[in-house]
Amino acid sequence: MKTGILGGSFNPIHCGHIKLAEAALAEYGLDNVLIMPNNDTYYKKDAEISDEDRIEMIRLSIEGISGMELSNIEIKRGGTTYTIDTIRELKESDRRLGTSNEYYFIIGGDSLEHLYYWREIGELFKEMTFLAAIRDDINKDKLEELRFMYLEHYPEARIEFLSVDAENISSSDIRRRVSEGDSISGLVSPKVEEYIHERKLYFE
Repeated sequence: MKTGILGGSFNPIHCGHIKLAEAALAEYGLDNVLIMPNNDTYYKKDAEISDEDRIEMIRLSIEGISGMELSNIEIKRGGTTYTIDTIRELKESDRRLGTSNEYYFIIGGDSLEHLYYWREIGELFKEMTFLAAIRDDINKDKLEELRFMYLEHYPEARIEFLSVDAENISSSDIRRRVSEGDSISGLVSPKVEEYIHERKLYFE
């Protein structure tokens, strides 16, 4: 199986995340995409919200969408989130279950230049393909240069590009809008919008 991984704090998950996962499913013929909330606690500096609320909003957002699955393995594992630990855990599970998965890690194109700083990036390049999303406001030539640079240092690196026709939505802007009483209609799914207001998340 070809399995995508879309990680993040998802605080909250929004329509941009869903469009990104849908693009990966369509362009690369993935069988599924794991929507994977991380365990980092930095997001709590911006908004107090429980892991349970983040997980429930993901469930509501992907409900009924074929090919998308929630994976909370990073939250279960605890501690600081490192992608190398996650991919090793997934592959160990594959070995245990006798399954075979080819992994694709989905990132924003602007994150490509920071891969050098990821823990054990050389090993990550061996273990999975990176799909870097390109929007109209991102210089594709610059990303091509970055890919060439990585290949010089890591010949085994697999970096592909993903075209995304999506607005530049941010979770921080959604939190700000809620706190200021502005509408978030169209930025998150209707069920997530309803959940945020019912639970009074991000209200000041």
